[in-house]
Amino acid sequence: MSKKLKNFLIWGFSIILGILLFYHFAYKANWQEVFNELKKANFYFVTLAVFGEILFILTRVLRWKLLLLPLERKLSSANLLKATVVSFAVSGVAPAKLGEVLRPILFSRWEGVPLTTSAASVILERGLDLIALVSFWFIFILLGTKNVSQDAGVYISMLNKISILIFALSLVAIIFLLWFAKRKNSFEDKARKSEYLLKSPMLGKIVKHFFIFADGLLSFRKKRMIILLVFISLLAWGFVSLTCYFAPRAVGIKLPWGSAFLILSLVSIGASIPTPGGVGGVHKAIYIALVVFYGLGEETAVSVAILGHAMMFLPAIIWGSLYLIFGKIKFQEVSSLNG
Repeated sequence: MSKKLKNFLIWGFSIILGILLFYHFAYKANWQEVFNELKKANFYFVTLAVFGEILFILTRVLRWKLLLLPLERKLSSANLLKATVVSFAVSGVAPAKLGEVLRPILFSRWEGVPLTTSAASVILERGLDLIALVSFWFIFILLGTKNVSQDAGVYISMLNKISILIFALSLVAIIFLLWFAKRKNSFEDKARKSEYLLKSPMLGKIVKHFFIFADGLLSFRKKRMIILLVFISLLAWGFVSLTCYFAPRAVGIKLPWGSAFLILSLVSIGASIPTPGGVGGVHKAIYIALVVFYGLGEETAVSVAILGHAMMFLPAIIWGSLYLIFGKIKFQEVSSLNG
């Protein structure tokens, strides 16, 4: 299969899936009422929600820089920011999370960091994100279910099981990384001296790249750094929860504070569906949170979902577009990823 055909199929599937999900999310709504509610959106709360997303991006840049500290070289914060913003912008318009693939590639080009090391730090970020999201879900379960509809019990039970599984796997992964990071140099020395690897150049090359990849995991060598990284991850996703809280407020719906953590948890699931910018998946996630868990009406839920999705994705798309327009990043660098 040619690369162009493969790209066409990926884009085609992603767009069709997004259209189907969006239709399923909104086909019952009275769109005249939806538009009326959106036109009356409170600019103050919209601004607060957008500010939450900007703080989220800046906090992720800080976390990424901390993850790369073991490289013991001066890294440009401006390049970390550009790579992060552009990756979010691409993920906001492209399918299959291409932005996450683009981020380590761009940063490696600009800073001369090995791609495997940069990619390892991004993978580690995803693990930290899971820990933060599961933590917020447990906070919701423990403290935020007071005003939730009784009909939502089945959903809560299912999400509890998923969260416990993710948390357990994350804990095992952290313990392993702690163990491995402290012994990485020892393993690398043994690999260099291994006669078996010397006799097998191909396997030796694979092992060499594995240790380059492992350089991106070395921030897990110290327990204090792990605690700091987890704290920053909680802070970053806490800023997203502000967006989840202020989106309903923008259309005049005041929900309990725990609703922000519920919406955040469901949105993270909806955003994992490979549609351009989470279209359909994120909308449906917010819709379920409002209708199933809090019993809101159809039009209100659709209005909040559309507004919430826009506030979560548009800031990075606009910011990334400005980088392209004013020449901070060459368009060819971004487009070359998709061939």
